[in-house]
Amino acid sequence: MDPKEIETIKNIHRLAFGAEEGPEIAELAEGLLALPDTISITASRGGRVAGNVLFTPFRFLDHPDAKCFLLAPLGVLPEYQRHGVGTELMETGISRLRAVGTDAVFVLGVPAYYPQHGFVPTGKQTPYPDLLTVPEAWMVLELTPGAVEPLSGRTTAVEPIMPAAYWDTSGRG
Repeated sequence: MDPKEIETIKNIHRLAFGAEEGPEIAELAEGLLALPDTISITASRGGRVAGNVLFTPFRFLDHPDAKCFLLAPLGVLPEYQRHGVGTELMETGISRLRAVGTDAVFVLGVPAYYPQHGFVPTGKQTPYPDLLTVPEAWMVLELTPGAVEPLSGRTTAVEPIMPAAYWDTSGRG
């Protein structure tokens, strides 16, 4: 990915997440984009990139053969929100993940949004289970039937998203 594309994606997340969270999420996106296994999906409107979602490997330490991904972040430019961009990103991303043989996709996100795309709350562990104070925010979408049920134990994500602050739901509603 060339530097201009990376800057475009960073800008989407900076604007989508606002002045308070945007700069941090833009830097997270840059760190995730530097990893070879990151799947980046963009959606355009009128020749302009309007949204982006990133998927990175998510591992269950006791189940190394399970192919799981973490969805984070998903951002849509404010002027394109509520115009189907997020849905396009989700549908395209899920299709790509199915194509590469993904078993499940996990997300720590808005409980009112992700169920529209098939995600359901899960009792599987986050990398910091003690920080999950809004359990309905931790969700999974099973892509391989029967793949999620046997998963258990400790989990880990890629390094850029491993800081505990990304997993603390105490300030979220």
